[in-house]
Amino acid sequence: MGADSFIAFYGVKFELDPDNEDELDACDTDADPRCVQAKRAGLETFTGRMTEGEDYFLYVGRRLAWLGIEHDPHQARSAEQLSAVVEDVKAKLQVAGFSESAELHFQFIGQY
Repeated sequence: MGADSFIAFYGVKFELDPDNEDELDACDTDADPRCVQAKRAGLETFTGRMTEGEDYFLYVGRRLAWLGIEHDPHQARSAEQLSAVVEDVKAKLQVAGFSESAELHFQFIGQY
């Protein structure tokens, strides 16, 4: 993995079992049932972990930004754009069968 980065993501976050390699592999390849449901509904997924030794996570929803030396240096969204993302993601999560409430997540991803 490369340099440290930071993501902003609107949606739901699932903690993944670091000892369950099948689950981790399935999330990495979008074969996990949550990823399949999300993709069918037009949502994005993102799998990662903060640093080596930390637990893995899966986000389902819409990535708003991925910032860092190896990614974008800056991103901006208007209030109208954010409102549209919120409404779109909420509707698509419901269509996909997710009952969890969507939230705005800010996640550091360290180099490891």
